Amino acid sequence: MCKNLSMALLIAAGAAVASVAYADPAIQAGEQIVAIGDSITQAGGYLRNIDTVFAKQYSDLKIPKVINTGISGQKAEDLVGRFERDVVARKPAIVTIDIGINDVWHRLNNAPDENVLQAYKANVGKMVEAAQAAGIRVVLCTPTVINEDVQSEGNKRLKLYCDAIKQLAVEKKCLLADLHGAFLQAIAKKPAELKGNSLTSDGVHMNAAGDWLMAEGILLALGIPAEKIEAAKQ
Repeated sequence: MCKNLSMALLIAAGAAVASVAYADPAIQAGEQIVAIGDSITQAGGYLRNIDTVFAKQYSDLKIPKVINTGISGQKAEDLVGRFERDVVARKPAIVTIDIGINDVWHRLNNAPDENVLQAYKANVGKMVEAAQAAGIRVVLCTPTVINEDVQSEGNKRLKLYCDAIKQLAVEKKCLLADLHGAFLQAIAKKPAELKGNSLTSDGVHMNAAGDWLMAEGILLALGIPAEKIEAAKQ
């Protein structure tokens, strides 16, 4: 991505999340975060950005680097099977759960199936319950995008999965990072002269701007002010 394109999208990304209300940071000194997810998490870009913000803006809290337990290609049903080992057993204070892209993307050749959607919600719910039973606070992330076209079939189907995450966040009193909403807003604000993907390398996996947008969404959910996030980018 050229420098001008990257800068323009970071500005758009910041505008997309600027309306989020801030609270006191929901993380205390020395608390560990574990991130579980698919290849987007495994790549680790947005997690490194979260580490950067804590290191630069909250060095006094001595927050350890986020533990990355993402595995490429996985769906919600895969995460359930390893949640005890990869999250609960590590005894973090906070877990971020970012899953759903493959639950939709890998099934686009099939007709939409309400049973698959309900199984997805049930599996994410099981992970939330396991975390909360162990005293782990949960940040639920709505899955990002499938192609940078808000009218794509993938994004139309993905909305139902995002709605399921939002419902779970309310029902189970989790923090919510509405990454899908932030991505759609950033795409809508993209200057017309900028062609091609601007937040992802291939419509799904993040580039630098997408990694920062994901990090921003999660940090805002944790009550980190936008100005501190922006300052850490410098």
